[in-house]
Amino acid sequence: MVAFGMKIWLTLVLLSALAGTLSGVWLRGRRAILVGAAVPWLGLLIWLLYNEFFVPYQGGGASMWPIAQLFGGTAAAPIGAGAAAVVRALRG
Repeated sequence: MVAFGMKIWLTLVLLSALAGTLSGVWLRGRRAILVGAAVPWLGLLIWLLYNEFFVPYQGGGASMWPIAQLFGGTAAAPIGAGAAAVVRALRG
């Protein structure tokens, strides 16, 4: 059984790798790697901001979305860029 926090990280890693893989397949050169890094980072930011400003307040403490973006975005971007770089290297 996987803990809730691990499911979130697994989702983040898999979606980042998928975004990087797709950018590596569809784009060429450095643009693929840049997009592979930017799409997961921006996707996480959009998801966090949506939950912060449009989902009804559930109570609790201070807003932690900047910290989540710092750590989650820092993990998502290199995973996406790495997946794009691997795909580009394999495709030649």
